[in-house]
Amino acid sequence: METKQSNKFKKILYLLLIIVGCVFACSTIIANDYLKIAIVLVCICVGLFGILKSLGKPDNEENEEK
Repeated sequence: METKQSNKFKKILYLLLIIVGCVFACSTIIANDYLKIAIVLVCICVGLFGILKSLGKPDNEENEEK
């Protein structure tokens, strides 16, 4: 049960990271364009990697046994 909540929390955290990357891309918080691109790409890549990694894991132990 605890791993389900932890997995759900990680998915939400990675989704928020992607949203933060999109906000940085559309805002003028960071003036330097090259620095902005680097930060946005890192945020989006880490977020997507985390979501894909968490979706690849089975939700419970029953799926692992089958």
